[in-house]
Amino acid sequence: MFKRKIVAIVSVVLIVLSALLCFAACNEGDRSEKDVTVYIGDKTFEASTTADNLHDLLKELKDADKITRYEFTVSATGAFITQIDELMQDATNGKYYYVWHDVDEFALKSVYQEEFAAYNPSRSEVTEEDGTKFVTTSFKGLKLYWSGVGVSSVPLKDGGHYAVLVD
Repeated sequence: MFKRKIVAIVSVVLIVLSALLCFAACNEGDRSEKDVTVYIGDKTFEASTTADNLHDLLKELKDADKITRYEFTVSATGAFITQIDELMQDATNGKYYYVWHDVDEFALKSVYQEEFAAYNPSRSEVTEEDGTKFVTTSFKGLKLYWSGVGVSSVPLKDGGHYAVLVD
């Protein structure tokens, strides 16, 4: 009887450990090498990285002295840019940092809402896809989506394009 309890306990522990290892492996992110293009204002950066998101890539660019300055705040919803290179916000004149990308995932795109149109970036356009209107822009010959999330939640995709602009 005692032996069965030990075997049962060991079995449960092994099952729990296996589940935890599987969970950790699934949440590790996409650590494969990705080639991406990042635009910061008028500057263009080609990067090969294993970073999972735009925030981590911007930190890598700063650490490699490819950009001179990258400052951010972190809130419950993620990291937000407060200063990047010489690209400056001008809150007095309503000019703020906006992040754009070509990641075609619904949750990462800002949905156009008529009642908030006055708050959209000045360069924004409205593009309808499958009955949903998204805030987009044409930049360097690309169609980019206005990010619906902060930089730490914008995933990097191989071949992706990302822009940090002030509008």
